[in-house]
Amino acid sequence: MMKFRFFTLVALVVLIALSACSSNKKIEVAPEPVRDPLALAREAAAEGADYYDSGMFDQAIASFSSAIKLFEEAAPMAAESDSVAYNMENMQLNVAKSHVDMAHESSSISMHNEAINHYEAALKIYKNHKPVRISQAELNQNVLGTYNNLAITARDAGEYERALTYYDDILRLKPNDEDILNAKFFVLKDFVKDDDRAFKVLEDYAEVAQDAAAYIMLAEGYAEANNYAKAEAAYMKAEKLRPDADMFTRMGNFYRANSKWENANVYLKKLADTDPEDSIKAVVYAQIGQNYSQLGNTAKMVENLEKSVNLVPNPRLSLTLAGHYNTAKNWNKVVTYSTKVLQEEANNTAARMLRGVAYYQLKNMNAAKTDLSLLVNDSTYGAQAQNILKAIK
Repeated sequence: MMKFRFFTLVALVVLIALSACSSNKKIEVAPEPVRDPLALAREAAAEGADYYDSGMFDQAIASFSSAIKLFEEAAPMAAESDSVAYNMENMQLNVAKSHVDMAHESSSISMHNEAINHYEAALKIYKNHKPVRISQAELNQNVLGTYNNLAITARDAGEYERALTYYDDILRLKPNDEDILNAKFFVLKDFVKDDDRAFKVLEDYAEVAQDAAAYIMLAEGYAEANNYAKAEAAYMKAEKLRPDADMFTRMGNFYRANSKWENANVYLKKLADTDPEDSIKAVVYAQIGQNYSQLGNTAKMVENLEKSVNLVPNPRLSLTLAGHYNTAKNWNKVVTYSTKVLQEEANNTAARMLRGVAYYQLKNMNAAKTDLSLLVNDSTYGAQAQNILKAIK
């Protein structure tokens, strides 16, 4: 009986083993999925965009960088419609933009060194990238903008010489950039406190380029530093290169600011001769007249103020003329110019008093009474008006 049970057990084991063998033959093992780098690249790109939109720039850079490698892997097998080169360009520019945004964030909290590192990383991409769909001009603008940001950040960090180096990088690409020359000038002047180097920047550029704008910047810089002689010399060089209305305006203003009334009038007359629009010409004649007043030449002052108000009404100048002619007892002119004032400012009591007196002197009593009766209660001219009205009666 025991022997029978033993054989039964063995038979069962053999049966299980055979059954297992039979089962192994029927199971099919699934093949490993084929690696698709293009699909993976697109997934990484989408992931990077999500990170970027969430302001997680480090993670965005990692995902965009991963996408670049995957697009590179996919390139040999990709179809033209897959636009691999274009997608790689987008990823590279996305990495650069992420660095720029991180630089902005760092700058906003005065982490200047970190900001510089991020700008440098972006700059490296912009400088080394070969355009696919982006234009070279747009890429160049990115390079220039990044250099400018680097210069500003270095300046804010107190690294003035480094800032100057970045400005020099820009000037190598744009030698005639007035804004950058001016920025470099002010870094040297206001931060480095080296006027000699500052003005040398503009002097060297102006001499080499023979550019009026550079001489103007030089002149304005010297004027601000109260170096009249060098400012005047620079303005003179600028005028030889560009004798136009803008230049005459600048020189007229320069000489007026330094109380050089005769010199100012030389250039204001040149400006008037360019025949600008009436609003500008009226201002020019007014300034010429004021300069003659400073020189004590009343006749020329009046001549030019009259030219001004006859082009564009100006109550203040008309009142000045009415007052002058009142002193000169030219009553008709007093009426003319006080009337001009009242046409613009009906409540101007000084002009009304002048006109009332002028009418009285011209024996036009009705007109005199009309003006003077409006002034009888005036705190300034009331008593005088009442006395003349009594004389009329």
